[in-house]
Amino acid sequence: MAEKLELKFDPNTIEHLGVSLYSQLPSVLSELISNSWDADAENITIEFEDSETDKTIKFIDDGHGMTLSELNDNYLVIGRNRRKAQSTGLSPKGRKVIGKKGLGKLAVFGICNTIEVISVKDGTKNHFLMNIEDIKQAKGYSYSPEEKIREQPTSEKNGTTVHLKGIRRKTGFDLYKIALSISKKFTILDKIELNLSLNGGAPTKVTNELKYESLNRQFSWDFPDVKYDEKYQYWDKIKGEIITLDTPVKDTEMRGVYLVSRGKIVNIASFYGARDNDQFHNYVTGYLEVDFIDDFGVDVISTDRHSLNWENDQTKELQLYLQAVIKKIGMEWKNKRRDAKRETIQKEHDRDIVAWQATLPTYERELSHRIIDPILLDSAIDTQKASTIIDGIIDKFDNQAYKEYASQIADISSEGDIPKLLQLMDEWKAIEAKQFKDLAYSRIEVIKQFEEHINTNTREVPTLHNFLKKFSWLLDPRILEFRDEVTYSKLLKEAFSDESFGDSDRRIDFLCSNALGEILYVIEIKRSKYKVDLNALEQGWSYGAFLKDKYASSTGFSKVVVFVVGGEKSDEYRFKAKEKTYMDSGEVFVKTYRELLEQSKEYHKEFIGAYDSHNPQKITSP
Repeated sequence: MAEKLELKFDPNTIEHLGVSLYSQLPSVLSELISNSWDADAENITIEFEDSETDKTIKFIDDGHGMTLSELNDNYLVIGRNRRKAQSTGLSPKGRKVIGKKGLGKLAVFGICNTIEVISVKDGTKNHFLMNIEDIKQAKGYSYSPEEKIREQPTSEKNGTTVHLKGIRRKTGFDLYKIALSISKKFTILDKIELNLSLNGGAPTKVTNELKYESLNRQFSWDFPDVKYDEKYQYWDKIKGEIITLDTPVKDTEMRGVYLVSRGKIVNIASFYGARDNDQFHNYVTGYLEVDFIDDFGVDVISTDRHSLNWENDQTKELQLYLQAVIKKIGMEWKNKRRDAKRETIQKEHDRDIVAWQATLPTYERELSHRIIDPILLDSAIDTQKASTIIDGIIDKFDNQAYKEYASQIADISSEGDIPKLLQLMDEWKAIEAKQFKDLAYSRIEVIKQFEEHINTNTREVPTLHNFLKKFSWLLDPRILEFRDEVTYSKLLKEAFSDESFGDSDRRIDFLCSNALGEILYVIEIKRSKYKVDLNALEQGWSYGAFLKDKYASSTGFSKVVVFVVGGEKSDEYRFKAKEKTYMDSGEVFVKTYRELLEQSKEYHKEFIGAYDSHNPQKITSP
């Protein structure tokens, strides 16, 4: 029999793996819950006490408890691999053991100074106390806990109580938030009863379903499913569910897919390198069980169980599989969401979109999908509004000019832009029906004046600056909101102080956004005879990268697009290569004034036709 209880350790271990690693209450409690699960507990009670002067937590389970020898040889040994020690990796009742690294026992010191452990097994009770400051001061790399009770006979039932004292926490205990956080960390809560209470009040039950209670699910995908990638050797061992919601996931912790092994998360919600799709990614959540990762031969789970080691060859294969899953579900989601709103429109508004599209020629049918599908997919457009917009599209679809304009919108716009632009197009058509002649004259006069500015090498400030600001449609129909930007000059000078740009060029002419505010446009205007070269191109890219890095998270835009406008483009090979690279990535576009002029003429051919028919001094359209 052991003479005394003894914890053997390096004091730095306690500091780094206890206090530093586990600082959040839910993470600490999840480690205790894991221990209770491994001890075959059926019931766990966590009692929170909160007074003006003190906070304590009492964690109680009805597991098999521990004898003095088990406490000394197992519980008090840091780094003990429970699975190897038990050889089968199973608890006495056949549960898959969660504990592996032997470090979870240190978690409590991340939030408190003192713990009392009381354990009863087979009629014998042991009780001891450990203090973090005493442990840090211990010499000889070992520490003897303060024993309160040693192998005392008792009639109490088996189980373990861990009493956390000296809680280093200023805020109170919010049971619902704690329960929700715990629910996100496990999928075994249907097999164990877990209740929280505060100051002896009514219990709050923690369940698997709690994490989903506030989510209005719309569609779901169950696993395993062979259709995603049967070549992946573990496809049939992946279990769980991925769901999408009717509205965006408000809880950012739930946005993405969790990975779980043995009932506890091993990777927080993520998209595993799948290409970012803001719309789909905002709607998806779920949990997938990947227990097979414990058989990889090497430990790929981080100590805090927030992430796998994705540099391992086997986890890389899993990552590729998950990317394929997310991509395919994203495509299916778009179709499901489109079909659901289309069916609702047919049922509630008696508009059969499918039947109408079936009557169209192949090209027009494709165009109808390109302009109608984004409306059906856009969560910001309710069924009533979607039906109204689509009715307007259908009613006008026999108008060739309307179809051409709609096609141009679909070509130049992202899916999120199209619904708003179509609404604006409807408003424009209404004005056109009443005042076509006046509108045609005014727009053609603008184009003529723009051409005159180009031919006379007008200075960009203030003439072209104000002209393009007032008539923003000349630049790009997607850019709907302009605001002068003067406040960034100092920041940009500081950010690019080591660059070779002259002071006269170090400014942004416009900052603007698209209709939904998701894209921030940076407009750099040069003189009408200025030849845009590699330096100007790189300067524009640098501005965009700086603004996205510094402001994207706080302002809400997800992308920065830079336009550099000048009289000519350099024909130097490096410029042309870099221009193509930036254009393909959608980061920087170089436009000449002549291109803008021809573009505006193309967009307004209908106006030009009306103008030509009423004015002997015609403007030449392309």
